[in-house]
Amino acid sequence: MNIMSELPAEEIRIIEFGEEDAKEISELFRQVWPLATEYPEHWRKKRMYTPEQIIEDMRSGNHYFGSRLQGSIVGLYKAIITEKGLYGEHQTVRPECRTSGLASAMYLQFAEYGIKHGCQRNYCNILVGQEVGERLMKKFGFVPWGAPFEQTEEMMVQMYERPLVKQFDATPKDL
Repeated sequence: MNIMSELPAEEIRIIEFGEEDAKEISELFRQVWPLATEYPEHWRKKRMYTPEQIIEDMRSGNHYFGSRLQGSIVGLYKAIITEKGLYGEHQTVRPECRTSGLASAMYLQFAEYGIKHGCQRNYCNILVGQEVGERLMKKFGFVPWGAPFEQTEEMMVQMYERPLVKQFDATPKDL
């Protein structure tokens, strides 16, 4: 068990990573994405960005947020502000930190960042039938937005949205 699992999600510190973290982010992707077998292999390979791709992504307006444990990045997601709101994707968590509250902490911070930047909603795509992702959507008040669609060959996703208002209650809903 790690110390993170002893903290409530509200107390796990989510920070924004910078270009100097690109190599470590890339290493995390290369460790975690091969294990995400619910996704097609071609998608998993595509998600294992090089440090150069991460830096280019950051310079294009994408923000990488996550957490460190004992100095190492243990989880992250990326987000970009679009005309529709704050779009989040690429959530990656080390296997030993799953069920620690880290994903929940990132969803709380996702709402706070969106509100702070005047976004009307958070939105993301979740793999259809992915129990953990669908449970997090319900827990944090996301609702399906549109019909499921094929994001890439052999990969159906459902877009979810969560309206944001200044008085938004980012706390999880009872399951």
